Amino acid sequence: MICRKQIDTKKIRFCVGNKRRTWYEKQKGTGDCDGSHDCCIRSCRLRLYRSNSSCGYRCDDGKKEDTTAEAAPTTDGEPVTITFMHDWPEYEAEFTQMISDFEAANPDIKVETQVITWDVLTQTLTTAFAAGEAPDVACCWANQMGSFNSVGATYDLTPYLEENNNEWRDSLLAPAVQSGTVNDQVFCIPFRTTCTVLAYNKTMMEENGWEVPTTLEEFETLLGEAAKTGVTPLLTPGNPHGFQIASLVETFALHYMYDAGYLKNNDYLTGHYTDVAKEYAEAGARLRDWVDKGYLDADSLAMTREDATGQFYLQKGLFAFVNNNELTDLEKNSAEAGFEIGVMAFPAPEGTPTLLHNFGVDGFMVYSGTKYPEQSARFLKYITSKDVQQKFGNETLSVMANKDCTYDNANQSEFAEIFSSAESYRKNYDYSAGDIGSDTGDLEAEFLSDPSETPEEFGQKIEDAYVKLLEENGK
Repeated sequence: MICRKQIDTKKIRFCVGNKRRTWYEKQKGTGDCDGSHDCCIRSCRLRLYRSNSSCGYRCDDGKKEDTTAEAAPTTDGEPVTITFMHDWPEYEAEFTQMISDFEAANPDIKVETQVITWDVLTQTLTTAFAAGEAPDVACCWANQMGSFNSVGATYDLTPYLEENNNEWRDSLLAPAVQSGTVNDQVFCIPFRTTCTVLAYNKTMMEENGWEVPTTLEEFETLLGEAAKTGVTPLLTPGNPHGFQIASLVETFALHYMYDAGYLKNNDYLTGHYTDVAKEYAEAGARLRDWVDKGYLDADSLAMTREDATGQFYLQKGLFAFVNNNELTDLEKNSAEAGFEIGVMAFPAPEGTPTLLHNFGVDGFMVYSGTKYPEQSARFLKYITSKDVQQKFGNETLSVMANKDCTYDNANQSEFAEIFSSAESYRKNYDYSAGDIGSDTGDLEAEFLSDPSETPEEFGQKIEDAYVKLLEENGK
């Protein structure tokens, strides 16, 4: 059975979408093709995958085809080469060593590395997908999987994760795996985790006899005590787009949503995020109260992230919102300033479990057009193994996706404990599906700058923004 036209593999990749592997697996046992449907017959690069009618390719007959999964192209005994793209030039030495060790353990595979920077990640991958020239394995953020999957660029890695009774899947933090899952298919393998948390001046706490708060109520009491000393209790920048003020509001809202039973589904685009006016009104009211009490700097709306951390290093603030991947700079700069830092999750109300806002995953995907899915999966399994992850984590102060990692740095260990013990997470926004982060941040900043706007009006604006985003993306 052959197609009437020469197969254009680039066209096929984008017409099949994310259902191709699922359909293929269903057809493995029959190979039926009666000529009544459009299909893409495997070429030198592809298995038999069903496409939509835009492909324009049709089977000539109804003969059965051997649809056994095609092995990677042979290379006459020579190792195959997979291309690997990452966006951490600052960690090039670590990745070089990692790849060298992998190649030594897997002599049938060579890894060719491409290094980019994080700020061009999305555009670089989008361009590569459109050209049909993406690397076999590419860095990504888990929150991009919905968008990348919609253009058929992602390879379903679920079968590899489930091998040997889910051995690989069970070695990774479950929320990190879930972040890269679309329609029960895993397209992003988590490498390391990120989250907005709190850093605090440990030295200042000890000098004043303050205890580390464990609940939101204790936290508010401590902020009040700190305000009396003349320091800024919580350094929270608001420039641009509301910035971390938005994280503060979202964290408040997260707890109210939990109380309302909204966090059973952690996916922000498909969860209960269209009926949230009440929860955001409560969050807005609490934020305004904190501003009125002086818990935030009066000039927070004009403060950038660099301004806030600068104030923190000058010991003009007790707490600061940070991302855990900033730990290296935090420890270096605070040590130079002569004080010690600690880290903690944002405290939850008494009786409420730890909840994390803006939980993100730096990970890797396999391109749908790869010739070498098995070799690519083997490479990803290697770099997410405990020993490899632990070495990378200790060298870079990163919190890794392998849940069995242990760390030499105390604050890094604390981050890892926070991530593993949290009951629920709020995923990072999928900015490629609509910049809801900027939209809501602007609304939160406007609310703070306009005392005439009521919390109820603010809550409704946030809900309307979510509804609009969901509608625009067909959710």
